[in-house]
Amino acid sequence: MTDAFSPPPDPLPPETALSAGFLTEADHALMRHHLRGVRMIELRQIGGPPEAGAEVLAHLEAAGFAVKFRLLERMSPPPLCRIVFRYPGPKQAEMTIAPEVSG
Repeated sequence: MTDAFSPPPDPLPPETALSAGFLTEADHALMRHHLRGVRMIELRQIGGPPEAGAEVLAHLEAAGFAVKFRLLERMSPPPLCRIVFRYPGPKQAEMTIAPEVSG
């Protein structure tokens, strides 16, 4: 039982063995922080190999999120970070990944 003073349960379990794919340990920590309280995610990938989007999609679905995936050719202005979050509504997030961005 939780009350108003206890933190919500962590929706993303900590990774025990990270693969050498797109997601890094810092990315996992970023997602745990930014996706607390979120249930539905629209995942958008801008460029890069399709394996990156598949890896993130599989991770989010395994964590129990309802995920919708879209592949975009480009975005204007281009993203400055590899992973960007936006929150269009309650319990909803738009997560944009850009595998070709290094920062």
